Amino acid sequence: MSDPRHVPKPDCRAIDVAQLGRLLDQHGAALALFAQQWTQASDDCVQDAFVELAGQTPAPDEPIAWLYRVVRNRALNAARSERRRKHRESEVAARMSQLSSPLDLDERAALAELLNSLAIEAREVVVLRIWGQLGWQEIAEVIGRSRSSAQREYLAALELLRANWSCSDSRGKNSACSDTASTQNPNTKC
Repeated sequence: MSDPRHVPKPDCRAIDVAQLGRLLDQHGAALALFAQQWTQASDDCVQDAFVELAGQTPAPDEPIAWLYRVVRNRALNAARSERRRKHRESEVAARMSQLSSPLDLDERAALAELLNSLAIEAREVVVLRIWGQLGWQEIAEVIGRSRSSAQREYLAALELLRANWSCSDSRGKNSACSDTASTQNPNTKC
């Protein structure tokens, strides 16, 4: 006979690893697609949600609905962060270009569009180097990579920008193609 003083505790178990694996296999891709509505960092949102689910004690009653809610919240937060970052970058670029750029508005818009077409990592290094005027060691510390990796990322980004930027204006060259144009090959026009 059971002890009347013993009240059964509610199930305080966390979700087990096998169940996490099944949930990831069955719903991971759909969760990532769901998050892509708001952010490019959808996989990060899904991963963070699963890590949080693994630590939930007790496990949620409806783990699938819980995952969708957490992924949605993380994706919305990521989207807000992306918008704020892009807004700050645009403001800084606009201020800097007004102070030092001989480009007209159309050229500035084209350059901004080209910058936005770069991968986030490449754009980050270009902005830090050109507009932030940071040195390679400082950039490496900001992005959490080596100096040489930061330099390679920067040079590759400049090559992409050069390849997509028309280097001919009324003088036969474009001042937007700067910084390392002369350091790579002095005979290169842009």
